Formats: sequence, C-alpha cells, structure tokens
Amino acid sequence: HDLHATPPDHRHTRADPDAGGAAGRDAEQGRRLVRHRRGDRGLVAEPVLRSGDMKKEIVWPRGCQSAAMICVMLDAEFIWLSMDAQRYDTPKHRSMGEYGPLRGVDRILDALNRFHAKATFFTPGIFAEAYPDTVKKIVQAGHEIALHGHHHEDFATLSPEEQRAVIRQGCQSVTNVAGKKPVGFRLPEGGCTEETLQIIHEAGFLYDNSFFDHDIPYRVHHAQLADDMIEIPTRWELIDFPYLAWGDSFPAGNARIAIYDDVLDNWLRELDADYDMGYCYVLSVPPQTIGSPGRMFMLNTVLEQITRKNIWLATGEEIAGYVKSL
Repeated sequence: HDLHATPPDHRHTRADPDAGGAAGRDAEQGRRLVRHRRGDRGLVAEPVLRSGDMKKEIVWPRGCQSAAMICVMLDAEFIWLSMDAQRYDTPKHRSMGEYGPLRGVDRILDALNRFHAKATFFTPGIFAEAYPDTVKKIVQAGHEIALHGHHHEDFATLSPEEQRAVIRQGCQSVTNVAGKKPVGFRLPEGGCTEETLQIIHEAGFLYDNSFFDHDIPYRVHHAQLADDMIEIPTRWELIDFPYLAWGDSFPAGNARIAIYDDVLDNWLRELDADYDMGYCYVLSVPPQTIGSPGRMFMLNTVLEQITRKNIWLATGEEIAGYVKSL
C-alpha cells in the first residue's frame, strides 16, 4: 500500500523576538521554558520544546494545537481466551475480563461525561452479542462504536478468506446491537498478514487504528480501490494492557504489574510531546485494566490535561473524516 503522509520535518526555527505570541515574547525576554515532572527527589524541571519551534505537519480544526483520541478496548474475557483458551477458559480466569463490562465501563463513562469527552469503543462482535446492554449504554452516551474483530482473533493465523469472514461476522454482530454499521476498525492484539490492510480497506471502513508507523493520521491507497482509507496510528507505550494486565502466562516471564505513577508519567510525557509538535495522541484503555478504583486516576488525569490544553479531542470517525477532507 502507498502511505500518503508528509514526512516529518525536523528543522528547528528560532523564535523571532519581533513576532507576536508567546514564542516571540519568550525569546525577547530570554526566559528558559521548562516543564516539571516527578523524579526521585520530587519535581524535576526540564526544557520544553515550544510548539512554535517545529514546522507543523497538519493543521487541526478549530485552531487546535494538536489532536487526541481515547480508545476503549472492549476485550473483556475474549482477549484471554484468544491467547490460550485451554488455560484461560475457566470461571476464575474469565472473571478477569468480565470485570471490564461489569465494573470498569461505568467508571470510564462517568469520567468521559465529567470532562465532556467522547471516545471510541473498539468492540469485538462477540462482545456485542454477550453484553448488548453495555454496548447500547455506550451508544446512548454518544460515543463511537468501532469494530475489533469477532472473537478477538489473531489475524496472523487466518487466511485472507477467513479474515474477510471474521470482519463480516463481527460487523454484523456490532451493527445488530449498536444500530449503526461501524466505520472504524482495529486489529485485535496479535499479528496480521501482508493482505490484512487491504482486506480492511476493501471492507469499506473509513479508518483503521492498528499500525505504529507515524505520529499523525495518513491516507492508505490501494490501486484497485477508488477511495482512500485513513490510518490513525497508535503506540504500544500508550496502551495500558502491557503495563497493567497479569495472567498465568501473560506477560511472558510473569513480570509484575507496573507502578501506576510511572505509567502515568509515560502517558503525560507523550501527551506533552504530541502537543508541542502538533501530533495526534492516541491512548488505549481496556476497562478490565484501567477501570479499577485505584487506577482510574490515571485516565482522569490524562483527560484533565487534555481539556486544559488547546487539543482537539475527537472520536476516530471525526478525526478520519477531517483528515480525509484535507
């Protein structure tokens, strides 16, 4: 596939003291800009790259400096069953994932409502079948429902025809419950084949949110398809599952759950950098991991910081629709 994205321009420009705005005033007054982060000995000051110091690769709507997307992954017990059904298909292990729709989703919806934020909920077809009331509650709150496979399959293990069948089945199940065909897709955790992206494109999705190869959304073009699809890239360090999930065989080596403050520090560093450089910040949180009482402060803090900055917080459908209009 052809990726129509402008390559990053890393040339730095000096702030003009005669120019208007904060960059000019800061240069004129000779101030050194810093941000503060938590360190071993309390708050640590470090230099900040101002937004005016780098050429922007995309202009966001409403005069916003950057964009952000909150992805809620409705994996529930199905992510565990897709890893190792023989090991995890027990009442005890399934309960780890069931915590998400039973407890975590409501806390996430409350947080989003508190900050007047809309999110994209990536939903396997089987989740819609198993938890239809949860999906309907999300739709009624005004959030986007996007597709996340059917049984949370590893697409790397499927033939092209099997991948197409999974997408058709998952899309039908989600549409039946949500009342609207999903326009966004995200691969379940796992791999894919060389044909997968084109198969997603052929299925008619407006956008995909599976790959890691850029900092801003871009067009995906396949010669035999008339219309482009938008890819909204994501990042592993902004997915909470590797930090916070734990099972008998996950993560490999049975590493322990990460320290919450360290994870939040990673997320805020990425948020600050994406804001400074005008990028698209994509945070992904399954309710079974982020939705416990002691972890929700992490999502609340990110939402608070987003709302304090000049960031366009939007759903995947809104972001993709805007990028496609450019």
